[in-house]
Amino acid sequence: MLECLGAIDDIGLGLSLDDFGRVGAAAQTLQSRASAMKVHGKPQPGVDKQQAPVWDAFLAAQETAALAVLTAAKEKDSDAVMGAVQKMFNDACLPCHAAFREPAARLSGSVLFMSSFLNAWRDMNRGLALRDFDLIGRRARELEAMAKTLSWDQVIQSAFAIQSAADRKLFRQFVHQVAVISSRIEAAAQSEDAGKVVEASRQLWTNGCIACHQRFRK
Repeated sequence: MLECLGAIDDIGLGLSLDDFGRVGAAAQTLQSRASAMKVHGKPQPGVDKQQAPVWDAFLAAQETAALAVLTAAKEKDSDAVMGAVQKMFNDACLPCHAAFREPAARLSGSVLFMSSFLNAWRDMNRGLALRDFDLIGRRARELEAMAKTLSWDQVIQSAFAIQSAADRKLFRQFVHQVAVISSRIEAAAQSEDAGKVVEASRQLWTNGCIACHQRFRK
């Protein structure tokens, strides 16, 4: 899954740099990973016999959306790329996590946050492509506000089911990184510095999102 996150990050970076070759390569990674992860209806560790067709259906949706991203990249159509990425989030990523990665007791809080985060990420990359720095700044402020809310102990326990005090402290550190870097993105947007927006966005993924997933979503 971390490879898929990295590919999503590359799509955003590619759009910001008008590097559609990078976007296309990332789309191919997403497509090949989905194909490799299919169980073809057979039970696997973590996927029982009844769930196997559902698992494969989500991966098929990822393949379809990745192909749409690849097609849009070949046509150098930024809006179509982002539309296909959003379709991947809606049809594959989020519902698959809801079905296979989220216990019912913590489904609403964590999935709601991730959905909001991905929507903000999409809009920031769209803002980079269109040089709409107002949109980038607005979405960065929203991310910072979400991160501050997620630092509350009650939210960490109820939405993410993290009960250990040591783990909650570590989670807050990751969330703090998201807040700090989001503030940095907002500042870069205010000065209309696309390079600094791109640099901070990559730090957001590396130091916030991916680092947190490596620790809590193994």
